[in-house]
Amino acid sequence: MNIYLQRIILIIATTAAVLYGLTKTFYLKGQDLSKEQSSINSQWQSCMPDNNSYGTKSSPIEYAKMIEPDLGIIPTVDCGAGVEIPIYIDGVRTLGNPGLHNCDNPSLQIGDCMSGSSLQRYQGKTATGKSLPHVIWVSFCRHDGRDTENFNMPNSVQLIGYNTITGATAFFESGDNSPWTFIDQETNRMLGTLPSTDNPEEFNAAYSTPQDTQCVECHQSDPFIHNPFIDAARLPSHPSQTVVPMLTGANFPYYQLGGSDWDMRTIHIEDNSCLNCHRLGMKTVEEFIGDGWHPNDYMPPHAPGTQSEDFAELLACWNNGPENTPRCEWIIPKADQCESQVVKQDYPFKADFNKPNLDEQEDRREERKQLLEQRTYILER
Repeated sequence: MNIYLQRIILIIATTAAVLYGLTKTFYLKGQDLSKEQSSINSQWQSCMPDNNSYGTKSSPIEYAKMIEPDLGIIPTVDCGAGVEIPIYIDGVRTLGNPGLHNCDNPSLQIGDCMSGSSLQRYQGKTATGKSLPHVIWVSFCRHDGRDTENFNMPNSVQLIGYNTITGATAFFESGDNSPWTFIDQETNRMLGTLPSTDNPEEFNAAYSTPQDTQCVECHQSDPFIHNPFIDAARLPSHPSQTVVPMLTGANFPYYQLGGSDWDMRTIHIEDNSCLNCHRLGMKTVEEFIGDGWHPNDYMPPHAPGTQSEDFAELLACWNNGPENTPRCEWIIPKADQCESQVVKQDYPFKADFNKPNLDEQEDRREERKQLLEQRTYILER
């Protein structure tokens, strides 16, 4: 081949690669973000994935179309096809609602023990049916047992999509799904099939987008939350694996499609052993502690409590702030072609949720212990 032709081909290929990179990633250079957030009076320059801040405020069908290039089509949720979350009392599987915290594996969201919820994992696919092995969807049909005397907590369905290569993530919520779901009175199982995107009007009626709620307030370190309730559901094909995937590694990518203004920060201390296997969302930890679960009783899994000093170091940073704590920093995750970054006070997307709540940090393990003792006494009688 002629040497000049080779050079031309090389130039064309290089230009195409650069253009592709520019379409996937942009840099905020001199952009005045104070117009969007009046509390920010400075300019912030950083690598950010190609994204927007309005997608999560659009209609469900519009959002589904927007995320399709990254996550494929939305799976159709059939609650009856999922894996039921088993509920145990003293090791024996049970049906019904024994009451908050009155089971061996309560949810760490107020201690829900209601049976009949289910989880399902789906591999992503395109509209033409092509498999997307790097895309994971998880649905959660939640038969809720957190009712109070004054409020009936409705059953709900959640959907999370995650691209394991880029970190692109999407959340859908179905809070009013009664036209499509029901409870089987014999099994206490939540059943029913929700509308697909093939029926845009019903899809919009069944689902909602996050709007002004930042799902990362709870799903802080990665898209998938794990607790004893959730992790009781196992893949039938691989019983050693939970239905909800466990993401391993401290630097897996994560960002919210249509939520470029979401607060993605978590605290980080170099060489802190609690961060060897994962990031740590302290807001999620607070919620778990407030529900009677304490990291030192369970982490690390092979030797609980042996990293208590490192956890105390993280907790001190969380309460005092990285700006007042030596070696502690705010970081945001890797996102598409952007590497994980340390962010400073000029980070423009700070949210009120990402602050400590000392009331939630109150140790409630003794309360949980008393509840268990009371349950044992009642069962023995």
